[in-house]
Amino acid sequence: MEIQTDFLILGSGIAGLCFAIKAAELGTVAIVTKKEKIESNTNYAQGGIAAVTNEHNDSFESHIIDTLQSGAGLCNESVVRMVVTQGPERIREIVDWGVQFTRAEEIHDTEYDLGREGGHSHRRVLHAADLTGREIERALIKKVS
Repeated sequence: MEIQTDFLILGSGIAGLCFAIKAAELGTVAIVTKKEKIESNTNYAQGGIAAVTNEHNDSFESHIIDTLQSGAGLCNESVVRMVVTQGPERIREIVDWGVQFTRAEEIHDTEYDLGREGGHSHRRVLHAADLTGREIERALIKKVS
């Protein structure tokens, strides 16, 4: 079987699926995965995604400092700055694509139930119950389909 495509993506985790969604605006896309389409490391991730979504109680600079300190000298500061400052935009993007993070029961300063995990000085970890990866995979597979 021969497949003609503009973009060939290997893997159906968050990176491959996000790229597929964006590449589809430019041409045809084929995704190759070794098993079922939901079979990826993303699907098994339980924690959450750290991002500054509440600028009243948090800041990019604080998140950057936390990341660099936790990285114990192994982090490239310019990459950390890029990832942290683009985090909220990426969160909005995947929410627009259908990802449903756990919402706060009572909305005070944020609409999400933010967790605080190791290395973070503020509550900034978005999650989908304790199955964040599964929720992200579900939404992205639906969007790609």
